[in-house]
Amino acid sequence: MKKMIFTAMAVLAFSAVSVANTIEVKEEVVVNNESKVEVLNTEGEATQCQETAINIYEFVMNTYNNGGDNLDLLHNLLAQCK
Repeated sequence: MKKMIFTAMAVLAFSAVSVANTIEVKEEVVVNNESKVEVLNTEGEATQCQETAINIYEFVMNTYNNGGDNLDLLHNLLAQCK
């Protein structure tokens, strides 16, 4: 009987210790699967070269990449407009 009481007390003690430092962490995760292309120009309007670069980018992505994104390609195309 003494062993059973000791075991029960030990189980309660160790379970209390394991719960003592437990904290609940809640994190809100927002997943957005939209692609958005923005061209920033100090003059306000996109130049003809930038518009052409964006049109080429969108054509290539829709035709060969199933509408995915490749921002390196977009940046390289826009870098050609100076």
